[in-house]
Amino acid sequence: MLTLLCMVSICVGQNKVLSSIENSIAEGKSKEALKQLSVLNTTAFLPEDLGYYYFLTAKSYSKENNDVKAIENYLIAKKQYLKANVVEKAMEINLNIASLLVSYKDNTQKHQFYLKEYMDYAFSTKNDSKILKGYVQLASLKINSKEAKESLDYFRKAIVLNKKVKDKKLESKIYNNLAVLFSDVLYKPDSSLYYLRKDNLLLHQEKTPNPNYICYNLMNQASNYSQLHQYQKAIDLLLQADKIKLIEYNKVNKENINNFLYLNYKDAKNLDKALYHLEISNKYHDSLNTEQQNIAINNFDTKYKTKEKELENLELKTNIKKNKIVLYLMISVLIIVLLISILVYKNIAKKKKIAEQEKLIEIQKTEKILKDQELNDIDLMLESQEKERQNIANELHDNLGSMLATLKLNFQNLKRHNEVANQQENKLYDKTDALLEEAYQKVRNIAHLKNLGIIGSEGLLVAVNKMAEKMSVLEHLAINVIPFELTERLENTIEVALFRMIQELCTNIIKHSEATEVNIYLTQGTSKEINIIIEDNGKGFDPKTVVSKSGIGLKNMEKKVEQMGGTFTIDSILTKGTTIIIDLPL
Repeated sequence: MLTLLCMVSICVGQNKVLSSIENSIAEGKSKEALKQLSVLNTTAFLPEDLGYYYFLTAKSYSKENNDVKAIENYLIAKKQYLKANVVEKAMEINLNIASLLVSYKDNTQKHQFYLKEYMDYAFSTKNDSKILKGYVQLASLKINSKEAKESLDYFRKAIVLNKKVKDKKLESKIYNNLAVLFSDVLYKPDSSLYYLRKDNLLLHQEKTPNPNYICYNLMNQASNYSQLHQYQKAIDLLLQADKIKLIEYNKVNKENINNFLYLNYKDAKNLDKALYHLEISNKYHDSLNTEQQNIAINNFDTKYKTKEKELENLELKTNIKKNKIVLYLMISVLIIVLLISILVYKNIAKKKKIAEQEKLIEIQKTEKILKDQELNDIDLMLESQEKERQNIANELHDNLGSMLATLKLNFQNLKRHNEVANQQENKLYDKTDALLEEAYQKVRNIAHLKNLGIIGSEGLLVAVNKMAEKMSVLEHLAINVIPFELTERLENTIEVALFRMIQELCTNIIKHSEATEVNIYLTQGTSKEINIIIEDNGKGFDPKTVVSKSGIGLKNMEKKVEQMGGTFTIDSILTKGTTIIIDLPL
């Protein structure tokens, strides 16, 4: 019972800490949140708490505009939530990933996969709130010139569904985003104003209206009136917004409002008031700069005063020492005797410690030699496998392929010479000819597949794409290759090693996992590293019980990646799939 109470108290403590960090992120303190998360000891975390931890890490990286790290942590968070069977939170993470993917310049609708997975889940639950959330996200991600009509359709579906759900926050989001769609994409400021007014009514119906939201709503209305050249209405709304005291960013907002007032007064040809508000805007701008300087000066002043206090303490200590000199002289003889005894004891202990350290060094040297030998054996094995693949491919292509081609040609000549053959013999000729053609094509395919990893002119991404295309089986197995910022070629040896690992892992998935879908993420970040994530929806496995019977083997892969200075992580859940992550510095 006591153990159970301790576990409950630990979980409650963890949740309080993580909730506090989430509040910091909401307040715009993402860097501070990352520092707090980095010092947490997660070893005692339950899977759901780990999901929450990685979710907050991803959210912080997203706020810092590090989308690669954000996506990586969102994927880990999703996997942990699935492990804890918290499916709802795992599926909601899909909406966050989709929002990040849609902003990538090389994105070819990859975000649609995550949106579809969420929508399939939402419809399966038949929960109107979840479906509504999906509609709003779909509509918001389609606010662009190409998908404006689809965006509007989804917003309308969301409005209809929300009449049942009655979610005021989502209703406000719908109106706000609709206003953006009409203002920035469809260039219909009147329609934008219609939805901003509806949102304004909603905001004032709350018990404690958020002054920030009301202020931003008024500023957005003013922007639309400015587009309509109704400058006085825009000015009136901005003056209302200027009277609101915000919870945060008050001075920044004052600077923006007065700058906007300056532009509207200037367009309205009221130059005196335009200059007046320009001066106010500049004052707030200068004030913000002054505050930053004062913070720096205060920090310097604090350090100076601390140093001054340290000098005072040092002087006081010196005086105390002078007063105690007489006492020290009286007991000096006793101290000398004691020191000699201690030195003799330390000398003996030191000799013993040196002997132990020398023994430990010898053991470490032996272990290092064994480890180096083991890594050399792995390199030799991989090199031998690569040569064997090349030899087999060359033998198949040059010898057996040529023989089959010659045999096919001779057989066709034989058929032509035997022109008087009966119908039954012609069928036999045709069937044999088809079998020869099939055997020849299979030999060519095997030869090409074996050589994929060493095509120096094409590189890793092309080789992986070709491998995925060859291994995919229509309506049974889909292998998707999703690259992020993979624009530069790697060293040939690294490309070959990584390709062989990916090829071996995909072969293992086909043999053992019973998966229907495999996603291969290839990410080359700005911090000179490559990240590879291979996830499947198969039956999963226990990594501790796996014994490699052929191929490279998971343990050898892990050692090879460690030899290259990287990390190799296996995250597998029985019945829920496997994720393998390779992080490698370049």
